Amino acid sequence: MKVKYREKNITNSVSDPLVKALLEIGRLKSCFRQGWLKRGVTKEVGESIADHCFFVVLSAMMIADRDFPELDKLKLIRMAIVHELAEATVGDITPVDGITEEEKYLMEQKAFREILKDVDVDGAYLRLWEEFEKAETPEAKFIKQIDKFEMGLQAYKYAEHGFSGMDEFLNSTNRVVSDDRIKELLKDVKIVGNEG
Repeated sequence: MKVKYREKNITNSVSDPLVKALLEIGRLKSCFRQGWLKRGVTKEVGESIADHCFFVVLSAMMIADRDFPELDKLKLIRMAIVHELAEATVGDITPVDGITEEEKYLMEQKAFREILKDVDVDGAYLRLWEEFEKAETPEAKFIKQIDKFEMGLQAYKYAEHGFSGMDEFLNSTNRVVSDDRIKELLKDVKIVGNEG
């Protein structure tokens, strides 16, 4: 798969590695989530990867503060911030792109390392991303579910505005979100169970 979006490389003349990494990561602001575009959502109302990340961070913070006192809040926020960082260079790979989960993981891991090669000297950011990907810790399991929770809310919003094809996203949300506390929030917007 070729990346559908390429921003002009403006980092070559930048000497500070942190500024260079931030400029690279900033591509997320203009890289659209491909699943929506493939279902007819226009770029004018399309969600960028940065939009998605912001709402995952905000949702994780607020839901954890209210309903998950047992989780490490700082770790949640940091994990939510880095969970899509590699997409700044590999783009938004969707299940219909013909890339296996293993290939996607390896592509994103390589991109993550490249973007932060001079910044993540102790590997803390990479470890957070890998923890998210493996989803074995309570915090990673939570962020995985919040990632789908955000997608479900966005699909609900698009469906309410007349875009078709959102059932696939709502069903995916239902499959991944397993914690009753998060499911209860989805019931409020009729995502869980898709009751009338």
